[in-house]
Amino acid sequence: MHSVCPKQTTLKAPVSIKGIGVHSALSATLELFPLAANMGIIFERTDLKNNNQIIANITNVVDTSFSTTLGNSHGVTLSTVEHLMAALSACQISNVLVKVSGPEMPIMDGSATAFVDLINTVGIVEQNAPRKIIRILKPLEIKEERRWVRLEPADTFSFKLSVDFGGREGLQPEDHVYDFSTESFTTDISQARSFGFYEDAQKLYAAGLAKGSSLDNAVVIKEGAVMNEDGLRYENEMVRHKILDAMGDFYLTGSLIQGRCVGFNIGHEFNNRLMRNLLADKTTYELVDLAKRPAEEKEVPKKAEAIVAFTSPSKSFFQPLSTTAL
Repeated sequence: MHSVCPKQTTLKAPVSIKGIGVHSALSATLELFPLAANMGIIFERTDLKNNNQIIANITNVVDTSFSTTLGNSHGVTLSTVEHLMAALSACQISNVLVKVSGPEMPIMDGSATAFVDLINTVGIVEQNAPRKIIRILKPLEIKEERRWVRLEPADTFSFKLSVDFGGREGLQPEDHVYDFSTESFTTDISQARSFGFYEDAQKLYAAGLAKGSSLDNAVVIKEGAVMNEDGLRYENEMVRHKILDAMGDFYLTGSLIQGRCVGFNIGHEFNNRLMRNLLADKTTYELVDLAKRPAEEKEVPKKAEAIVAFTSPSKSFFQPLSTTAL
């Protein structure tokens, strides 16, 4: 897979940033520390003294309703990890200790830009350990009436995603095709923000939720128009954010993926289910040691054509619950 470092990596030095939690609106400090090879990504709640670490692993996902929330066996949780995970994936960081001062990651501007910039301020260093990636060997699919996702063999890591709002507030469907590289993530994906509808946000505010959500960290739609003064960062910013979220959710497997993801109206729950199904069926993938790959390269199965054909429904079904639900 092109543009991927064959060795594991970590940060050159510690680095930190402050923001607020999107649900609590409380101050949240994020600190990143280098870790030794083969340690993976570990989250640590610094507001707790005991049992405060959570390994970034797909099996530790305990909630996907508004974001991706990780938890450990002691009931300690940390929410909204997906934007940082997307940045770590794009920057190809293998090992890092992530310290957070509370139960929520700082939302920053609702995208992954601040996290990519944070990593770039200190840089990364290669480690004396090979990187292993997940190579998809045969198609894997989840299909429901109004949403579906398919992971299939390919030469690279790529996405072809679509979202359809079912005509809600006059919004048109969005599509985007993205072929992974660290550079293209920075320019094409990382700046895409969380999004949602104004009327849904008001209901959450009234219920005492999403206290930190605002136009500073989300794209908000009201009566079919973007409320944010500066408008959209991309013409199809919302579907690009779907790709950002999926990259973060997929990286909870612990590896980059060589394969093509094609999907319609996917979200955190679908992303998590797809990755769990993938790892549960060892016939669908293989772990490839990039340090050995040139000598042991196998023929990549030809890219399968998607077998799902979709026609957009006439009724609205895509109804985000809040500006952070997506």
